[in-house]
Amino acid sequence: MVAYVVTGVDSGSLAQPAPAPGIARDLMLDPAAVTDDGQWWRLVTAALVHLDPGHLLMNMLLIGLIGRELERAYGTLTMVLSMVLCAVGGGLAVIWLQPDSVVGGASTIGYGMFAMLVGLSLQRRTDVRAPLVLIVVNLLYSVTAGGVSLPGHLGGLAAGAVIAVMLTVTRRGRATSIPWSSTDPR
Repeated sequence: MVAYVVTGVDSGSLAQPAPAPGIARDLMLDPAAVTDDGQWWRLVTAALVHLDPGHLLMNMLLIGLIGRELERAYGTLTMVLSMVLCAVGGGLAVIWLQPDSVVGGASTIGYGMFAMLVGLSLQRRTDVRAPLVLIVVNLLYSVTAGGVSLPGHLGGLAAGAVIAVMLTVTRRGRATSIPWSSTDPR
């Protein structure tokens, strides 16, 4: 929210702060700026830039609702790191598959959280249909809506899937390890 207000004030428009020249444009994912000029921070900062209030609201709602459940399960630090990695995953997919575009928004994080929610459902052995439907519906939206970065969404989803697998393996390893007894000579 703070980034949106700052970019809106800088651009002179809270209705559409990006991609006007200024702070918003400097934070958005511009594949050429990343690969040619070494501005790798844009892989993360692009998730802070939103094109209009509706874009911001939808991403905040998505991340707030799903993120709350994931944070309860995995903790704050894990979620912060996961959010950064999902933003990076989405950004790398844009660089690879959509190199002529300039994009922004936190939906890369949201899509990563979709995959993590599937992973959490599998860990808990609960019904995965709802998170899978959420993914399908949002991917359909990504394909049919104009001005949406499908590669960014797919990259965030892929990063979230990798994170979900890592969290599942880590948790499973902890659950099956045998604690040392108090009489252990070590």
